[in-house]
Amino acid sequence: PPHPPPATRRARPLGVPPPPPRPPPHTARGDPAGNEPDSAKKLAAALGVKLKMVNTDGTSRKPVLDSNRVDVDIDAFTATDERAKAVDFTIPYVASGALPLFRKDSPIKSIADLKGKKVSVARGSTNDTLMTKQFPGTTVVRFDTIADAIQAVKSGKVDAVMEGFATVSKAVAEDSSLAALDVEPISPALISMGVKQGDQTWLNYLNNFIRNLNSSGQNAAIYTKWFNADLPAVIAYQ
Repeated sequence: PPHPPPATRRARPLGVPPPPPRPPPHTARGDPAGNEPDSAKKLAAALGVKLKMVNTDGTSRKPVLDSNRVDVDIDAFTATDERAKAVDFTIPYVASGALPLFRKDSPIKSIADLKGKKVSVARGSTNDTLMTKQFPGTTVVRFDTIADAIQAVKSGKVDAVMEGFATVSKAVAEDSSLAALDVEPISPALISMGVKQGDQTWLNYLNNFIRNLNSSGQNAAIYTKWFNADLPAVIAYQ
């Protein structure tokens, strides 16, 4: 059955899957931490409900929506046309694009240098699709989480990891052994919240929430807190 409207949802916890772990993935208490968890907390506060986070990854986020285990998916969900056939997406709350992250001692000096290299990705992510379709000359190594894909670079299991530019920038800032290319991100994309199809009232509420999160400056503050960068203008002024 379709999700109840927001007024009814106040009576039960708001189910939200935390994003795939990325540094730093958790608070000292073990709770998921990051841009998306902070946005989820704002949403729960707006609804006046208790927030419940459900672990998921790139391959399980649609099933947890379809089974009503969660009310909304806030985990760097790129709103592709293909995904939109099976998931309803909100207006975007952030924008991203991909860049390779590698060790400073790597010979990688350009995007073309990825040819012949081992590149890790989070399984089922848009970066997985990007590497598979646009970089046939590379060996794609898949991991269940972004954190594992990045760790594979640090440990030398792979030559690079393809990830969102915000995550890559943060990783470089926090680890002096890592580096990234000073180029425009590959395949810029809009990131939305995803919900089970068929509940327009809930979708309308979430769109309104995102607009207010933007107009209040809270979305920009959350983004800057986690990525030390300005919220992309395409999001800030929508």
